[in-house]
Amino acid sequence: MGTSSEYASFREFAAAGAVDDKIYVFGGCVVDNWARSKNWAEVYDPKSRKWNSVPSPIEIRDKWMHASAVIDGKVYAMADRNGVCYEVKSGNWATVDSDLDNGWRGRACVIDGVLFCYDYLGSIRGYDVKEGTWKELKGKLMVVWESKNGGGKEMEIRCAEIEVKKDEAGELWGEIEWSDVVLLVPREASIVHCLAVAL
Repeated sequence: MGTSSEYASFREFAAAGAVDDKIYVFGGCVVDNWARSKNWAEVYDPKSRKWNSVPSPIEIRDKWMHASAVIDGKVYAMADRNGVCYEVKSGNWATVDSDLDNGWRGRACVIDGVLFCYDYLGSIRGYDVKEGTWKELKGKLMVVWESKNGGGKEMEIRCAEIEVKKDEAGELWGEIEWSDVVLLVPREASIVHCLAVAL
């Protein structure tokens, strides 16, 4: 672990994930020092209320991150291309599988070790890290999205709650439970990050 501080580095378009009650943040450092910054990766310990730098190879530091997720104790951080993965237990960095790198864009969530996201065509797919394959969801998934509210000044945030199951053949299926408007926000607002929550 590197230097300790009460304050994190300033960032935008960073990746973040929680593992073992600590918060890991990667990328998004200020343009004039991002490639040189030893604080490109940091971890926050809520118990000590301290930030510590996480050692990272310099060749991965010049990245703006557009998506992130935690799967099996690893924090995945996705840029335009060449996403990276940090395994917390070992402290090792690696590049992500090319199939995941090419197929994951934007918001995502992880359920039972499967990363769910939607592609540019609007299909919802799940990436099984253990199998290293994408599977298109044949049913539907719980999603939150923006919806224009006619010509008004507000935008709807809609939610659909869907139960997702994997059958004996490993196919992903879903059954919609309900769908409705859950929030009205100013028209210029947008969703920038989603979290998976187990209840």
